[in-house]
Amino acid sequence: MSTAITTDPISTSAAITPAPFVYLHPALDEARTRLSLPVDVVTLLEDRAQVRRQGRMALAPGRHRLSVWEVAPVLQDVSLQVTTSTAGARVDDARVRRAFRITHAERPEAARTMEDTLEALVDRYREAYDDAERLKQRRSVVATMITHALDEIPEDAAWSIGDVGSWQKTFESLSATSAQLLVEAQSVRTTMEELQAEIDIVQQRRQRLDRPDTNTIAVLELDVVVDGTGGATVDVELVAEYTVPNALWRPTHEATLQGDRLRLRSQAAVWQNTGEDWTNAQLNFSTARSSLGHEPPLLRDDVLQVKKKDQRVVVEAREVAIQKAGQGRSGGGSPAPSGVELPGVDDGGDIQLLKAKHRIDLPSTGEPAFVPLFDAEAAAKRSLVIIAEHADLAFVKAIAPHTGDRPLLAGPVALLRDSGPVGHTTTLFVAPGENIVLGFGPDDDVRVQRSTDSEEETDEVDHWRRRTVTIGIYVSNLGNEAKQLEIVERIPVSEIEHVKVTLQADRTSGAPRVDDDGLVHWEMELAPRGRLRLNLVYTIAFAPAVSTG
Repeated sequence: MSTAITTDPISTSAAITPAPFVYLHPALDEARTRLSLPVDVVTLLEDRAQVRRQGRMALAPGRHRLSVWEVAPVLQDVSLQVTTSTAGARVDDARVRRAFRITHAERPEAARTMEDTLEALVDRYREAYDDAERLKQRRSVVATMITHALDEIPEDAAWSIGDVGSWQKTFESLSATSAQLLVEAQSVRTTMEELQAEIDIVQQRRQRLDRPDTNTIAVLELDVVVDGTGGATVDVELVAEYTVPNALWRPTHEATLQGDRLRLRSQAAVWQNTGEDWTNAQLNFSTARSSLGHEPPLLRDDVLQVKKKDQRVVVEAREVAIQKAGQGRSGGGSPAPSGVELPGVDDGGDIQLLKAKHRIDLPSTGEPAFVPLFDAEAAAKRSLVIIAEHADLAFVKAIAPHTGDRPLLAGPVALLRDSGPVGHTTTLFVAPGENIVLGFGPDDDVRVQRSTDSEEETDEVDHWRRRTVTIGIYVSNLGNEAKQLEIVERIPVSEIEHVKVTLQADRTSGAPRVDDDGLVHWEMELAPRGRLRLNLVYTIAFAPAVSTG
């Protein structure tokens, strides 16, 4: 049983029936025997797909001229391979023939209907435009009449010609006509705006239907020879494999936190606009980079020069991002991808081959389709994390092991809780068994405030400058339940001996844990309706020769 995947019913293209040869240029060989060779397996890569078609046909001994219609017009001819595993049969030749559809009527039904609708909308828009131009001319004439009437009033008054009543009647008539024309013009403009919006929508849908086979049809021609004599037929199995562009995939995930259980669902977002529909096909998703070329680096001269050592030491503070996919471990690859840039797939350095759960139908629409890969579920450790430097909120954090048998590839993650969707995030590569850490939005019961203060003085004896920084964190719990909090702050980390950073433990609240990256962690419980205040004090000492400019 197959599952059709589409995002817009209008974009689902109808079955394409080959046009009569008189409507194709150049004409295709209609005398060849039609062979049904459906798509069986498709392996998608980062920027292309490998298609495998397979089928059987009863053939008598001798030479047979066969054809397979509705193959992808964009397929790479050099990648085409047609083989048979049937004893006594061989494929002598295989080629792709292409022809242009030269008439509007020979295009697919969905595209033809959309073009008719677009043409009708454009005609209506042109009529509205003509009405707007006529109204504009009429308003111009009325405005000219009003101007002339205003110019004549002083002259008539000087010669005692006319009266106030006739002038008033004239201006009221002209003003009413101008107002009526203005209303009609506004109505026409509104109609034009509505028609333009409809035209834009239809054009977008038409572009999505603009498959490669809209204007071009491709036919696979085969010459098959079956050995032997007599009239007994042989059941010949044929396999055609080729590579097509206009097809790619990217991993995407969904994480659901319910109570203390974390469910992960991994999917493949697939785009394909190859011109052929993949019906009841087995989809595989590979991270192999078959097109990745390697070139030796260019060798350049490395010139060494003697330079007098500068007695000054110039230091500069910089931000360093610490990327962690799991608890205490880096992601093992490039940064997590975003939905806009659509980077490559990070497989952690080991090529992965993922298979869809079941066969599906994937039409050539160019729109994203989501194919389920695997599910995993595990017990999660929940806590509330406060990073007051970035947000005055407490965020729900869940830590759980990845229990699936396949790695979680880097990609976007949709976050859901009991109440529904809470947002999106990204993850790096997560191997099976590794812990994954995800945030599931803020806790409304916790309020946070942060303050900073600093003082700097120079020691008169050793001339070291010492800057003392005090950070105050204020947390309150408005809920009726106790909260387990993990509060994170940071202190600078020095990489040179001329700058020293010291945590003032006697002036710092509690006994926080400080890691090698300078992150300071407190773990504590906040009682219902409770409050707490934490102080973090550290000193940065600069040697006399150090400049921070």
